[in-house]
Amino acid sequence: QTNNNWVVWRPPSWSYPDGDKLDFSNLLVPTMDSTRTLFLMRHLVKQREKVLLVGSEGTAKTSTCLMFMGGEHIAGAGFLTKRVNYSFATSMFGAQNAVEAELDKRGGKNFGPPNGKKMLVFIDDISMPEVNSWGDQTTLELVRQLVEYSGFCFLDKDKRGDFKVCEDLSYIAGMGHPGGGKNDIPNRLKRHFFPINLVPPSITSINDIYGQMLAGRFPAGSTPGDIVDVTSKLTAVTISLWKTMQGKMLPTPAKFHYVFNMRDLSRVFQGILLTPKSTFHMGGGIKVERKEVDKQPGHVVLMKLWRHENERVFCDKLTNHPDKNLFMSFLDNITADTFGQDVLDESLANPILMVSCLRDDVYDEDEVLVEKAPKVYESGGTLLQVRETAMEFLGKFNEENPQKQMELILFDDALKHLLRISRYLEMPRGSGLLVGVGGSGKQSLTRLASYISRSMCCQIVLTKTYGLAALEEDLRIMYRNAGWKRQIGRAHV
Repeated sequence: QTNNNWVVWRPPSWSYPDGDKLDFSNLLVPTMDSTRTLFLMRHLVKQREKVLLVGSEGTAKTSTCLMFMGGEHIAGAGFLTKRVNYSFATSMFGAQNAVEAELDKRGGKNFGPPNGKKMLVFIDDISMPEVNSWGDQTTLELVRQLVEYSGFCFLDKDKRGDFKVCEDLSYIAGMGHPGGGKNDIPNRLKRHFFPINLVPPSITSINDIYGQMLAGRFPAGSTPGDIVDVTSKLTAVTISLWKTMQGKMLPTPAKFHYVFNMRDLSRVFQGILLTPKSTFHMGGGIKVERKEVDKQPGHVVLMKLWRHENERVFCDKLTNHPDKNLFMSFLDNITADTFGQDVLDESLANPILMVSCLRDDVYDEDEVLVEKAPKVYESGGTLLQVRETAMEFLGKFNEENPQKQMELILFDDALKHLLRISRYLEMPRGSGLLVGVGGSGKQSLTRLASYISRSMCCQIVLTKTYGLAALEEDLRIMYRNAGWKRQIGRAHV
């Protein structure tokens, strides 16, 4: 309320990023819920209060903190920012070094951020450090000392035991709800924070988030009307399917991973938004040398892509055929009710297979490589066409790796598993857990998928003597190849 007049709060306007490539994992779309939380955080941090955001998975704890740290009010107040991610392996020394690395000496035993500025430290997943046999979290006791007394003891041998004062530090933290195998934090630490509980976003907020993304991706002025009609319904129908899975596919001791949160919902839209616009404008039809895919109406390609992404996100997580068949019945019913029986019949008759390996390398007249094949997420045609492409890559792999040749028979199920693994590898921050009996092709298909995506496959072989030092050495090799040699790496455990 200002000047005795009520002002309606609305989230700040958000514009879709320019360009055809979308950095989906770093998109921060403000909503009404985040606007309220940011208002409280802004006033609390202004009063030098510590803020703790608590909420279940997918309630945008980290995104809200990142929006807050990237706000103009933080930079305008002279704040530097530091993000620290805690895990089960975070030790006291690791927690102390993460803070000390950002501080400069100010005189005597006083230290602070550079250039006399203040610093806002964001501790993500603060409840993750290990609880020892006595029920203590030693790492968090060090954090409590830092928060409560504004410092900790020196680690240097000649000053060990002396207290180091850390000035001008403010703190915000995030954690999940304790219980169900998740830790709580000590009450002695908790009492220093102002807790804010984040509830799952409302249906309206979810519509605002993904509706704005789809509207920015497919603007009404430059997109065919039939595609715009489909995109206007995608958000509501996806939420409906997601809510159905939450209510019908409940977790049990044998199916403990049947948890469908906001992250699953975002992965569906991630696949749609990462698909180039040309895929829809060309109707999914391409012709690359001997690879040719039939052209279809753009809105039909979009509908098939939406079904494909839902199958990958929801159906691939299910453990048996009855559950998968039940999901497909949900998907078919929702498709028919929203888009009509004709669209469902077309989708069932010619399902789409999305791949990123149809394009060819560009060579000059002397057969010298000029440009590597671009990775475009597009329709791969029929299963027979995709198998021909996969066999070509398998032949090239065997030629380039005569000592590690793989004699694979890509039957239908194996080929579909290969496409699933390739999708995970091509997605930004993609990861997958392959579960199956020995000899089902987990290693072989992963190696082939890594080769198709032009990634270095680093396999971690677990033995009885494999420990922390061996893991650090394996990670060192991957970091060296990724940072120095600029090679994309995929770890396979």
